[in-house]
Amino acid sequence: MNDLLNDNTVFLNVDEKDKDGILKFISTKAKELDITDDADALYHDFLEREKEFSTGLQDGFAIPHARTNNVKKVTVMYLRNKNSIEWQTLDDQPVKYIFALLVPEKSAGDVHLKMISALATALLEDDFKETVISSNDKGELTRFILKIMKEEN
Repeated sequence: MNDLLNDNTVFLNVDEKDKDGILKFISTKAKELDITDDADALYHDFLEREKEFSTGLQDGFAIPHARTNNVKKVTVMYLRNKNSIEWQTLDDQPVKYIFALLVPEKSAGDVHLKMISALATALLEDDFKETVISSNDKGELTRFILKIMKEEN
């Protein structure tokens, strides 16, 4: 599970203006990190998923995810945007904290559901939310998130 999230997939000073910008940012970073070969195709996969059902949660969090052949390895990204952005959420509040899940189609079933479940469960805990909102140490934050995801599985 340690290769799911690392210092290279944690972004603490993202400056995007809207959900579209966030999804493009994720897709571009996925290409740079060799998680996908086609950033544009991945971006469109995220858009298609959002059309099915918004991935906005509550308390400023969203979990956009793509389960697609355009992803080469299971990856979690965490983004903290500088400003809150509009996103359809359960509490009708804007989003600032994003966990992106990227899963290859071939390993989609169990892995995908476990990742979403672990993060969704963790996001019910105030301590978890406070830590991911306030931590400015990528290494510490990465270890914390991975520890919680392992505990939830």
